[in-house]
Amino acid sequence: MASWFLQTTALNDRNLPALMRDWREDTMAFLRHDAPKILLVLVLAYVLTRMARAVARKTADLHVRKLPAGVRVQQVRTVASVVTSITVFIIFFVAALEVLFLLGLNLGPMLASAGIAGLAIGFGAQTLVHDFINGFFILLENQYDIGDIVRVAGVKGTVEAMNLRLTTLRDDDGTVHFVPNSAIQIVSNTTRDWSQLALRVTVAYSEPSEKVVKLLREKTRPAKHFGVSRELRRRIKECFEENNVQAAGPGRIYVVDQGAGKAS
Repeated sequence: MASWFLQTTALNDRNLPALMRDWREDTMAFLRHDAPKILLVLVLAYVLTRMARAVARKTADLHVRKLPAGVRVQQVRTVASVVTSITVFIIFFVAALEVLFLLGLNLGPMLASAGIAGLAIGFGAQTLVHDFINGFFILLENQYDIGDIVRVAGVKGTVEAMNLRLTTLRDDDGTVHFVPNSAIQIVSNTTRDWSQLALRVTVAYSEPSEKVVKLLREKTRPAKHFGVSRELRRRIKECFEENNVQAAGPGRIYVVDQGAGKAS
C-alpha cells in the first residue's frame, strides 16, 4: 500500500507540470480566440439595448407631444416600457445563448429543460398571460383613458387606474371594482368624443316646433351629461321665458255633473 501511494505521488508530480502547461495553453487560446468574441457579443448586446431604449423613449415623447391632455401620457409610456422590456429580454437571451455556445457548453439539454419548464409555466399562467395581452392592446388601441366612464365585464364606472394586469373602476355609489383585463371582451365608452342627454321637455301645443327645437339643440360635453341635467332644466326654463315660449300647463280634469233627472 505504501509503495502504491509513493508511486502515485511520483506519477502526479511528473504530470503536474504537463497539466499546468495544458491549462496555460488552453487559457491563452481562449483569451486569443473566444474571449474577444464574447466581449464583442456583450458590447453588441449593450449597444442594441441602448438603441432600443432610445427609440422607445423618442417614440413615446413624440406621441405625448401630440396629445391634447396629459391623461394619456401614462398609457403611452406604459406601452413604450413594455415594448422596451420585451426587446431587451430578446437581445440578452440571444446574447446569453451565444456566450454559452462560445464557452463550449452543450445547449441541447438546457434548451430542452427550458422548453419543458416554459410549457409548465404557460399552462399554469394562461389567465395571467391573457390579462397582459388584453391590457397591452387596450393601451395600444386607446380604448379608454383614466377618467373615462366605461362599461366592461358587466360593471360600469369611472376608470381610476389601469395597467397591463387589471382596470380599476369606481361606480356611482363609490364601490371600487377591480376588473382583470382578460375578463374584458366588450368596452362601452360613454365619454368618447361626445354624449347625449335624453331630457323630456313639454311646451304648449300652440308653440312652433322649429323655434323650440332650435332653442334646445346643444351638443353635450363628454362625461357631463349626468351632472348638467338639473342645470339644463333651469336654463331651459329661463330661455323659454326670455323667448316668450309658454310651458305646457298642468293637466286638468273636468268633471261634469249631469245632475239628477227631472221628476215626472
